[in-house]
Amino acid sequence: MPVEQSEPLNDTETSKQDLSVIDFSSILPRLSLKAGLTSFMSVGLFLVLLSRFSLPLVHILVEISSIILLAAVFLIGWNTRQLVRRQFFLVLAVGLFAAELVDLLLVLTSKSLPIASVLSPDMATQLWLIARTLGAFAFLCAILSLGRKDYFTDKEWLFGFLLSGLGCLVLVWPLEIFPSCIVEEQGFSTFKVSFEYTIIGLLCLSAFLLLFRDQYLTQHLTVLFSLALFMTALSELIVTFDTGDYDFMHLLGHYCKLGSAVLIYYVVVEGTLRSPFATLFKDVEQSYEELNQELQRRVFAERQQEVAHQEASTLYRMSRAMHSTLNLDELAHLTLSAATGVEAGGFERATLFTVNKRTGMLQGMLGVSLDMASFVLPAGENSLAWDQLHLDEQSREAQRRDTFNQKVVKQRLPLNADDNALAKAFLSEQVVLVPDPGGEPAGGRLLSESLDLGPYACAPLAGRDQILGVLLVDNPFSGQEIPPTRKRFLELFASQAGSALGNASLVKRLEMAHANLQDVQEQLIHGEKMAVLGEMAAQVAHELRNPLVSIGGFAQRLAKQELQEPKANEYAAIIAREVKRMEEMLGNILSFSRKQLVCFEECNLRSVLQEVFDLEYDQCQRQKVEFDCVFDQNLPEILGDYRQLRQVFLNLIINARQVMSDGGVLTVGARVGTLRGDRAVVVEVKDTGGGIRPEVMRNIFNPFFSTFAKGTGLGLSISHRIIEHHHGQIEVVNSEKGARFIVSLPVVPPVGASHTPAGRDKAG
Repeated sequence: MPVEQSEPLNDTETSKQDLSVIDFSSILPRLSLKAGLTSFMSVGLFLVLLSRFSLPLVHILVEISSIILLAAVFLIGWNTRQLVRRQFFLVLAVGLFAAELVDLLLVLTSKSLPIASVLSPDMATQLWLIARTLGAFAFLCAILSLGRKDYFTDKEWLFGFLLSGLGCLVLVWPLEIFPSCIVEEQGFSTFKVSFEYTIIGLLCLSAFLLLFRDQYLTQHLTVLFSLALFMTALSELIVTFDTGDYDFMHLLGHYCKLGSAVLIYYVVVEGTLRSPFATLFKDVEQSYEELNQELQRRVFAERQQEVAHQEASTLYRMSRAMHSTLNLDELAHLTLSAATGVEAGGFERATLFTVNKRTGMLQGMLGVSLDMASFVLPAGENSLAWDQLHLDEQSREAQRRDTFNQKVVKQRLPLNADDNALAKAFLSEQVVLVPDPGGEPAGGRLLSESLDLGPYACAPLAGRDQILGVLLVDNPFSGQEIPPTRKRFLELFASQAGSALGNASLVKRLEMAHANLQDVQEQLIHGEKMAVLGEMAAQVAHELRNPLVSIGGFAQRLAKQELQEPKANEYAAIIAREVKRMEEMLGNILSFSRKQLVCFEECNLRSVLQEVFDLEYDQCQRQKVEFDCVFDQNLPEILGDYRQLRQVFLNLIINARQVMSDGGVLTVGARVGTLRGDRAVVVEVKDTGGGIRPEVMRNIFNPFFSTFAKGTGLGLSISHRIIEHHHGQIEVVNSEKGARFIVSLPVVPPVGASHTPAGRDKAG
């Protein structure tokens, strides 16, 4: 559930105002950048002019000036360590102080002062590298100390750098195991040049780390310190190309070193003496920002927890409601309404798609929009109201009549993951988020245009053993994307809905199975009744047949004689005709009740049909029924029983003629086709008698069922049995103009079909 976020706590402006109050700019005026550059350039010009007189003197002045400045840095940093509780200035001052002690030793023993010139050029270069290494590590350790707790005390830092410098000096003298830096007749060694580049690399690393920790220093200090790092690295780079003689490059390198010392002095003075409280309040400000960030994280976590609690509560209510019904239609409406309710899923529309297994297509089943959900869901967050949902037929019908639902039920999508997101969700069984419907493949774009979809998500509805469908939710009115944080809620909701739909589907299948069992039971009972009735009818027919033969014979004799009564001959003819009809009826009953064997022989259906036409021609002429025959020229012969097939087609044509009492067209066609994948002959008998009533379609092949007053109801039943014995198939296609019976007979019966030798009639 989306939750409103409050404004984060931030008093940065107030802290800045407090810092501006505690400012010592009136006590210690800050040297402007222009004035500083002017002074530095003036000193450089003076040194250049002085170098024309004596380069060694300039070298001594520059080095002594650097030593004095860094000694002052050490004194300031050490004595203000209790005032400014930040080890950055202390570490920088102590490290550079250790480096300058080595520089002092180097100056006192260099050839520039003949007082104590005891160092060889190689040892002097070694001392230079040691001093520069200590300085580089001073920069690096100072930057690393920003924003961290004090790992070492002040004295530990001091003695650590001093002992490190002393240890390196011991390597030079008296142990003399420090690598040589000057090779005779070649100049500086590879080790010396590589070591200089390593020192430059450490300085660049320090500058890189400063980019990520500059929030612990004021902007002014960060600029000064960055310039100091740049000047130090430039000094090292120039000295790397120095030849060792007192020339202009040598002077420029030491001049840059002096500039770095001046900048470091300004950094320490600015951070400790001039505005110590600004430095302190920078720490406070940083701590406050960290505290504010932690507060925001905790507030966000609490809100996330609250959202999770609300979603869990909502899911519980919706799950209880969805499991309260086992009616599939009610459950579909409830599920989509729950996904779109304001106090429920929170989406603006929900759509249900299912898969047609026969066609392999996704088809729209139901769509519910936000305004339609109010017909089902309760108002407010009353959990008890969820037990009294409006799942009546009127509410569901209103949702079905909605314009959006009318568009949904027309949708058909291929089950192809590369075509649309619904198929992808169905096949992958995972929730798929679609922030941009216009960027979807062809099927997805067509669906978006048809339903005017906004950013949407597709969730598979998983039952117990299969995917039942896909739930699509979208936000077309607000256009708000469905964030990944809602994906988990959608997964849980789809799981609950899928479980409920699976249970309802299982109950539906059980109900259908129960109904089928009842139908089978009724059919068995009906079959037993019909078997008993058929047996009784056969016995009665057999008993009645002999007297009827006698009655019919005597009636025919009376009809041929000239009787005194004028009406007697007419009455006798009527008796003979009706007896003949009763004999035919009894013959059909006996034929239906007895088991029949098919006498397979080569049979030409064209001849069979022609014989049937000859038998029915006169009767059709009297009823004004026209014959329309369409036969294939290459109609093959089949294996079948000639007499039984003639009876089948005679029954079909008689039925067709009887339904066209006022005349019509009887169409009979025979063509080559297929039956269950094998070659077959297909015969169609079509009439124009107005078709069969839908309510009697299911009973037309049942025995003793007839729509004619004088019919026995055995013609189609006997025909159906004969076609089954021939391993064929008989179908009926009904229309408003008439019925069409389609008989399909295999050219060659299947292997294993029972038959008797041709010409022997076992039908009785």
